[in-house]
Amino acid sequence: MTSLQDIKPEQVDALNQQSQAAFDAQIKRLRELSNAKPALEEVLHQNVDPRSLCGCGDPQTICGYFNCEGSGDGGYSHTETIQISASPAKIGPNAPQQGTAVRFIGQATGTGTDINLSGIYLQGKVPNAGNLIGISLLLQLSISPGSLTLQLYDGQRLLAVLVHPSPYGGSIGGEFSGSGTGYFQLA
Repeated sequence: MTSLQDIKPEQVDALNQQSQAAFDAQIKRLRELSNAKPALEEVLHQNVDPRSLCGCGDPQTICGYFNCEGSGDGGYSHTETIQISASPAKIGPNAPQQGTAVRFIGQATGTGTDINLSGIYLQGKVPNAGNLIGISLLLQLSISPGSLTLQLYDGQRLLAVLVHPSPYGGSIGGEFSGSGTGYFQLA
């Protein structure tokens, strides 16, 4: 497995831009949904400064090698629970080169084909990421051939969209869409 230290600064910058674009697109979708349902905007609290959980502070990077393992036994679409883990992973303003070493443990239930992916590098920006360690987060996991996206929520508020490097999507197969919970813990 590749080390987090092998990720070059230009790759970090490109992934941060890709993650921010995915984050902005999801916020736009949530806002369009809230226009159809005005009460939803109050629940989403998306008007809070997206750079921070409290509206202050610098965004930090979450990055690591994630594994997504299902328990299904057939190639057809069915309800499946995916176990999600990451070790090694790092959180910090200068991650992956420097940061707090963490592990991620979670699961998502949804519909899909058998999923068994390991060592998929994911990265995203998040506000005050150190505050997320040990906190239960809601998540949305989407997998399609060549693409994997992991959205992290604090309640109904979107915090980050973790994405993988586009050129390496060939190692991602299967289909899955579901939600669940997860958390980061100190490694």
